[in-house]
Amino acid sequence: MTATVIDITDLSFAYPGGPSVLDAVTLRVEAGERVAVLGPNGAGKSTLALHLNGIHLPTSGSVHIGGVPVSKATAHEVRRRVGMVFQDADDQ
Repeated sequence: MTATVIDITDLSFAYPGGPSVLDAVTLRVEAGERVAVLGPNGAGKSTLALHLNGIHLPTSGSVHIGGVPVSKATAHEVRRRVGMVFQDADDQ
């Protein structure tokens, strides 16, 4: 039996004062799987990735990393499991 490392269920997100960027995204990644997220500029790829360690929190839905729900309360634990490296080093 494999472990679920990323479990996203019905994730929706909108930036404050802006349009909806993610709408009911569901994704499950099991241990050992490799997943690529592809799309044009503005499709929501980076916004999705920023939910994986709690930089953004869902408007609705849920994100779990290794069984731990991503929230303000669990941000420290989640960030020990998920690192982010930004394209522009000045953004880190």
